[in-house]
Amino acid sequence: MNAPMRLGAVATLVDHDVISALSIDFLELLVLPGDDMFEVKAFCEGFDGELILHAPEELGDGRLLDLSSPDRSWREASVRRVREITKAGEGTARPVVIHPGGMTEHRVDDTSPMVADLRASLDMLPDYIWLENMPLLYHHRGRRLCSNLMRTPAEMSEVEELVAGFTVDVSHAYLGVEDDGNANVLSMFRELGEAVRHVHLSDARRPDVEGVMIGEGEVDMSFLPYLRGLPVLLEIRDGHLDGGAGFREALRRIRG
Repeated sequence: MNAPMRLGAVATLVDHDVISALSIDFLELLVLPGDDMFEVKAFCEGFDGELILHAPEELGDGRLLDLSSPDRSWREASVRRVREITKAGEGTARPVVIHPGGMTEHRVDDTSPMVADLRASLDMLPDYIWLENMPLLYHHRGRRLCSNLMRTPAEMSEVEELVAGFTVDVSHAYLGVEDDGNANVLSMFRELGEAVRHVHLSDARRPDVEGVMIGEGEVDMSFLPYLRGLPVLLEIRDGHLDGGAGFREALRRIRG
């Protein structure tokens, strides 16, 4: 665990040239809902370096991609979309980061049916999926939704055997519990251990502000030693603008 963390930035098929020109160790390609899978596949095959894929937030019709939806057709459409993305990256063994779904207008008390549906969905997907943790509140198209799954390490461990590993989003972990978010962040790394394969790093502010520039929020960064050897995406909100100015500043702060 003495290896340095590997720092990366997120890009799309549209702006990858600008972002990959930064001084980074890997690129995370965010697949957008309308992206053509032949183009994604060609990008995976032509990219010379470490590349991680991230499944889109939405399906093509604007609904959230939801692997735990009680609506079977919605859930199956989500599985199909993730399968398309994993297929595009399989020839070059590109891992794919996915969200679990489970967003609702109001908090759900009994999440066991959601967990069962999520497990069924994961069981139908290839074994190079990294599942990302979620915050308590989630913004989508102007709505603030309740996130019901994968907010704590105990919840993540319920599906550990069905994925290749976990992506720990630090701001999500801080905002994933009602109080003491810093303890939840530390627990993600201490309790999940080697199952953590990848990190999304940014600061955060309660109750629901994520993607904050490092050092400008409420997150205690004392967990950083746990990130040694891991690919760490600097997920700064609007970091891609102005030629990646936000990413460059985050790189400067972390490396400094």
